[in-house]
Amino acid sequence: MTQGLISPDTTNLLVGKGSLLFQPTGAGSFYAVGNVPTLTLTPKTTLLDHFDSQAGTKTKDLTVVTEKTMEVKMQMEEFTAHNISLLVLGDIDNTDPTQPIVNIFTQASVTGHLKYYAANDVGPRWYIDLPSVTFNPSGDLAPISDAFASMEVTGTVNAQSGIWGTIQLKKSVATLAPENVLGPNIGGYPISGDTLTANVGVWIGATSFTYLWKASGGAPVNSATSKTLVLAAGDVGKTITVDVTAHNSIGTTGPVTSAATTAVTAY
Repeated sequence: MTQGLISPDTTNLLVGKGSLLFQPTGAGSFYAVGNVPTLTLTPKTTLLDHFDSQAGTKTKDLTVVTEKTMEVKMQMEEFTAHNISLLVLGDIDNTDPTQPIVNIFTQASVTGHLKYYAANDVGPRWYIDLPSVTFNPSGDLAPISDAFASMEVTGTVNAQSGIWGTIQLKKSVATLAPENVLGPNIGGYPISGDTLTANVGVWIGATSFTYLWKASGGAPVNSATSKTLVLAAGDVGKTITVDVTAHNSIGTTGPVTSAATTAVTAY
């Protein structure tokens, strides 16, 4: 296989798809940015030219690079509190987790770790890892639109000890078992009678998922194996996790276990 390695080869032609994760500096984990129709990296240099003036016509005899920069631009379609806060440089008030508040311009900039995981099945797959990107306001927030609304943000890549990041070629999705890049989590509130939902996280190459719900200590919850779980009175006082296993035609990966809920309370 010469895809992504040797030209000419039409398998080097790329139709890009993939997932973006971001971890703000100081945060404990990455979060998924969600659907991003476009991601653009623009490396730039500032050049200083030298000219030999000894002859009648000056001749350029040296060019040196005096500055290196790289810009990241991404268009976000999912209007989550995390994404809005990235656009408006805000912090998130989760006092009421069902109705978070994004406070505008509470930060001078947002810096963090950005990762891109290619999921395309046309062309070579490249993973991008940028350990330090600083975002500043650069796009629009259009809450009224006849089309799917989007937000565009632009960031500057920062070098850390001379290291800017990496771009690594990966094998075709069609040849690999599923890869988990962000673990599952549980949606809903741990109250008896309410429903919890398993969010699978972010996977590359998965075509289907299976689930197993567990209570404190790892015991299965009534053999529950669907995407959702209705909490019963007997679950009160227990914490709940869910194991997610991913499948495709090549193989199976998992289980990957979510973080635990808080203890289930009575209705």
